[in-house]
Amino acid sequence: MIALPDWPGPADAQPGYVDFGGWQGSPLGARVQRIDRPGNRFKLAVQMPPMPSAALGRIWVSRLITGMTEGVRMEFPLLGFDPGAPGAPVADGDGQAGRVLAVRGFTPHYVMREGQFFHHASAAGLLLYKVDAETIADGAGKAEVPISPMLREEPADGEAMEFGKPMIEGRVLGEEWRWQMQLGNNIGLSFEIEELA
Repeated sequence: MIALPDWPGPADAQPGYVDFGGWQGSPLGARVQRIDRPGNRFKLAVQMPPMPSAALGRIWVSRLITGMTEGVRMEFPLLGFDPGAPGAPVADGDGQAGRVLAVRGFTPHYVMREGQFFHHASAAGLLLYKVDAETIADGAGKAEVPISPMLREEPADGEAMEFGKPMIEGRVLGEEWRWQMQLGNNIGLSFEIEELA
């Protein structure tokens, strides 16, 4: 997995949610049902600001080309949201599944905001999630966190949950990728990342 540079940040970013479930209706007028399937995930379309080719643009282009075959990782934009000091949260116990995640290691009484993003650092890679409702860790730093999407991989007890600097990791979408070489020796580029799981 190729780590994209931390700087500069995107000039524009458009997060998306890929849903493999759906609503199933009946031709005979029965109640419409929601069918959830595991595997829902996030994607992120990014437009970078113009970058001087010799200094920054060359490195971004190089890493994205390599990332076409190896995948990429970058910080998920928080739009000025300050996640504060979450502590060192980790999965609290094995055997977890569904849409509630047991976590320990938070700063006591840490507040997770509705819509706050975080990632699960699993052995297979990073998985991005969002908090579904405001949740406050107890005095021991434990919390039952409602999340979306449902867990895509069972976290091992003690695996890290990164609330301070969430990352998105996945493939660069498309069969080919292009960048713009502008007058004034600037590089312009855009790309889209979709999670693998």
